[in-house]
Amino acid sequence: MLELVLKLIVGYDGLMRCRRCKKEGWINTHRKVFLIFNGTLFVLAWLFTKPVIQISVHVADVLESFGTLFLVTGVIGRFYSSLTIASHKNSQLVTTEMYSVVRHPLYFFSFFIVIGIGMLSGRLELFLYITAFYLACFYPMLLNEERHLVKMFGEAYDAYAKKVPRLIPNFSKWHGREKMEINMKLVTKTLLDAGCTLLLIPAIEIVEYIRHLIV
Repeated sequence: MLELVLKLIVGYDGLMRCRRCKKEGWINTHRKVFLIFNGTLFVLAWLFTKPVIQISVHVADVLESFGTLFLVTGVIGRFYSSLTIASHKNSQLVTTEMYSVVRHPLYFFSFFIVIGIGMLSGRLELFLYITAFYLACFYPMLLNEERHLVKMFGEAYDAYAKKVPRLIPNFSKWHGREKMEINMKLVTKTLLDAGCTLLLIPAIEIVEYIRHLIV
């Protein structure tokens, strides 16, 4: 009876979202809204506010240089990790290459990209904001993914999790394969993702130029 009432009030889709929110948590259910909101807030703060923490031009230049390095490293790392998992996602437990040193290499290298964006802004408070936002958004997603993997692979994943760190790589555990399966559809998609991410570098320069005109 209660379910029928809820369907009438919020509709079937709304009821499914409520169930998913209860099961997976608010962030996992509404991550797209959370990403768009915080991304917009980040850009608006960058464009229309002055730095809260003052740093010298030289320090800002150093931050931007390291930011580019982090961003490019993150893109390359995500590309390589995607090639490693190939077409085995959700069908086979991959434990080689980057997955032999860290359980979530895609999240790890995404963090590099976020750090890079924060550094490229040249503002410490925005760097701290985007870092905190990433952890608040993606860490719950990571934990939810682990629960899913435990259900899917059972004891095999538990054994893997005991040997391999969750988010900080341990390269002493590295082991690879003699042959790697290549999924061309995945390669194309990953290259497009990498290209779009690298476009952030000139986009950030444009935002910085507009900010100087506005502020």
